[in-house]
Amino acid sequence: MDINLLQKTLDDFNQPKFRFNQILKNYFKGIFGSFDSMTDLPKQLREYLDKNLSLYSVKQNKVVSDQYTQKALLELKDGQKIETVLMDYDDWLTVCVSSQVGCPMNCSFCATGKMGLKRNLTAEEIVDQVLFWNNVLFKRHCEEQSDEAIPYVGRVVVMGMGEPFLNWDNLIEALQIINSPEGLNLGARKISVSTSGIADKIIDFANLDTQINLAVSLHSANQKTRESIMPVAKMFSLDELKKACEIYTQKTNRQIFFEYALMKGINDSPKDIDLVSEFIGSNKLFYLNLIPLNPVKDGMEPSSEQKFKEFESELTRRRMPFSVRRSFGQELNAACGQLVIQNNI
Repeated sequence: MDINLLQKTLDDFNQPKFRFNQILKNYFKGIFGSFDSMTDLPKQLREYLDKNLSLYSVKQNKVVSDQYTQKALLELKDGQKIETVLMDYDDWLTVCVSSQVGCPMNCSFCATGKMGLKRNLTAEEIVDQVLFWNNVLFKRHCEEQSDEAIPYVGRVVVMGMGEPFLNWDNLIEALQIINSPEGLNLGARKISVSTSGIADKIIDFANLDTQINLAVSLHSANQKTRESIMPVAKMFSLDELKKACEIYTQKTNRQIFFEYALMKGINDSPKDIDLVSEFIGSNKLFYLNLIPLNPVKDGMEPSSEQKFKEFESELTRRRMPFSVRRSFGQELNAACGQLVIQNNI
């Protein structure tokens, strides 16, 4: 919802000041499908708001699901579309949100990058992806007439379509709303942002002095190899990236997570193990997330299962701080790097 427009709309309708906070509280609950369903508001006001204001900036086009994952194609007010994913980790529900329509980074292993950039998302459109899923969960709870507690999104990762740090102002505004007690009230440590390696913005992020988690797509600790699969490496070298990440850890004293998807013949050799071990081992707050590559059309080929196990075993032998990250939604094209506008999802 456009919060500034809400205030103007209420002023135009000569509403008392408390109405603004009352409606915001209802909005951030994520359980209302329209203003008319907010029965704590006068009926005349509900009708006026539904006529003059959209409660949400995103509209469901289609949802597909498997046992642990749901992916939604959402339509924006200008007709553009984005994808967002809900993942069930048993103990909590995580939403992966998009920050842009498309992506300008053109990483060779990512389907989203092949779309190019259409436009940035507004803070409202980023936040409304989370509220969309809360509304889906609430409706399902009501349909099932369950006696259990209403499920809500417990974690948010900005790892969907787009490069978040190239939509800086809207990203920061959205994160503040998601974290704020007056907003979605999600703890900062339950929010994560992933960047392809925009070094100067990593420093800016450190200067925010936030507890929000930061992840960086590394995928190779060899400069030439990284350039070949991630054009961002030509703008920000590995040395520049590492320096920015060191500034981040010094400023925040928090771990920074490096994503590393294994690609056949690209970054899975013994030499690659040496390089990534040297990179990660250089800072006690550097942590590696080892990921099976999610295949995309015209993308890179995943390393074999045997190669993956060898890579993992060697990192273990070297006592590197790492974990193997669980992949969700591959069959739905809902996993990392697979989000691309598909009207027939």
